[in-house]
Amino acid sequence: MIDTMGYGIHAMTMAQRKRYFPLPDYGKSTASKVVLEIFGHTIDENYSLLLLERQDLAIDTVILLDRVQKRLAITDDAAAHLRREKLIEGRKPNYYVSAQIAATTGTQAAYTRNRGLQKEALKQFVLEHLGKFGTASREKLDTLLMDMLPAGLGEQQKRNKVKNLLTEMRALDRSIICEGRGPAATWRRVDGQSSKKQKC
Repeated sequence: MIDTMGYGIHAMTMAQRKRYFPLPDYGKSTASKVVLEIFGHTIDENYSLLLLERQDLAIDTVILLDRVQKRLAITDDAAAHLRREKLIEGRKPNYYVSAQIAATTGTQAAYTRNRGLQKEALKQFVLEHLGKFGTASREKLDTLLMDMLPAGLGEQQKRNKVKNLLTEMRALDRSIICEGRGPAATWRRVDGQSSKKQKC
C-alpha cells in the first residue's frame, strides 16, 4: 500500500504537505521494528498555516519546519537556514515560528506565548504584585511568572529563569528583598526601611 515503484514514501510526504498536516514520521521505530506514523491531525497550527501561506517553500525546508513543530533537534546549519528565511526564532533547542510569519498567518497570540514577556516587563509585574499584596512566597511567584515565560521551555528551565530573575532583582536592582530561607522564605519590595537580607 505504501511503496509504489519506489516512490511511495515521497508520495506520502507530498500528500501530507498538500493537506498541511505533519509529515510521516519514523521516530517510534526501534532496532527490531520499523514504525511509520502518519498524522491525520495538526500538531502545531502555526506550521499548517505557514504551509498554507508559503506554498513556495522547498520540501527540504518543509521537512526542517516539521522537525521544529515536533520539538525534534535540527542542526546548527539547518537552524541558520531557517533563520535566514525568517521562518523561525528562539534559542537552541527551543525554536518557534517567527514574528513575520505569525503576522501574515494571524498567529500573533501563539508567537507571544512562545517568545514570552521581556525581562523588564516580568520585573515590573513582580513589583506591582508585591506592591499590592505586600509579600509572596517563591512558590507563588513561580505560579505567577511561569505562564509568562516562553512556551517552548521545559518546567525546570522556567523555574531556573524565575530564580535568575528574582536573584537579579535582589542583588543587582536591589528592588526586592528575600526574608527567610527555604519554603518559608518570602519576597517583598524594598521600602526604604532597613531589613535583614538573606539569600533564599
